[in-house]
Amino acid sequence: MYLLSRTLVMRLSTALAAAMLMLMSAPASAQLTEIMYCGSSSRTGTNLYGAAGPYTEVNGCAPTASTRAMLVSRYATIAGNGAAWLAYLNGGGKIITEFTNSHTVYNEIYGTTHPQGAWYGDCYDNAMPQVKLNPTHPFWVANNIAETPSGQASCGYSLNALVAGESAVTALGGALGGEVMFAIRPQGAAGMLYLLEADWQDNESYYSDDSRTFMAALIGSQWINAGPAVAKPIPTLSQWGTMLLAGMLGLFALMRLRRQM
Repeated sequence: MYLLSRTLVMRLSTALAAAMLMLMSAPASAQLTEIMYCGSSSRTGTNLYGAAGPYTEVNGCAPTASTRAMLVSRYATIAGNGAAWLAYLNGGGKIITEFTNSHTVYNEIYGTTHPQGAWYGDCYDNAMPQVKLNPTHPFWVANNIAETPSGQASCGYSLNALVAGESAVTALGGALGGEVMFAIRPQGAAGMLYLLEADWQDNESYYSDDSRTFMAALIGSQWINAGPAVAKPIPTLSQWGTMLLAGMLGLFALMRLRRQM
C-alpha cells in the first residue's frame, strides 16, 4: 500500500514538473497576438502580411502589453504620443511607419527635428525594398526575400538624412535611385522602430507576395532573437505555473511525511 502510494506520488510529481517546465519555456511572444493600427489602413489581415498569425487586429494609438506590433499609417495622430510609444518600445514593442510619416514618428519619440526627405518612388505599394542595404544584417540573413523589381516600387520620402544623422539607426532597404526607404532603430532589450517609407496601406493590386512576407517578418520580428546583442528575457511563471509549483511542493511534503511515519 505504501509502495503504491509512493509510486503514484512520484509519477504525479514528474508530470507536474514537466508541465511547469513547458510553461516556463513557452516564448513570451506567443502571448502577443494583437496588431494595432494607429490611423486607418485600407490593407489589413492576410492582404497585408500573408498567412502570418493569426492575429487580432484593433484600432488605436495606445499599445498595450498584448500588442505585438503597432502600424502607424499616414492618417495617424502622432503628436503627443512620443513618451508612451518610447515606453512601449522599451518594453519590447514594435512600431512600423508608413508613407510620409517616418521622420514625424521618429521626431515625436526621440525629440529630434529631422526634416522630411526628398520624394522617391513609383507608388506601387510594395513594402519590400528594391535594394537590400547591409545585406549581412541579421534581418536579411533570417529573411531571404526577393527584392521588388524595377518599376514596381512603393513611394515616400527619403530617409538618407535621418540615417546619416542618427548613429543608432541602420539603413536596411532602398530604392534603385539610391534613396533609403527602410531603416531600423533598436530600443531597449527587444523593441524595434521600423522606419518604412512605403505606401503599404493602399489597397491596390500591385502589392506582391514578397511584400506580404516582408511585412510578416516585421510584425513577427523573430529575427531579433538571433542578434548577438539582444538580451533574452528571464523565464517567469504564469498563474498556472505558480499553481503547479505549489502542487509539486505539496506532493514532496506528503512524501516526506510518509517516510517519517
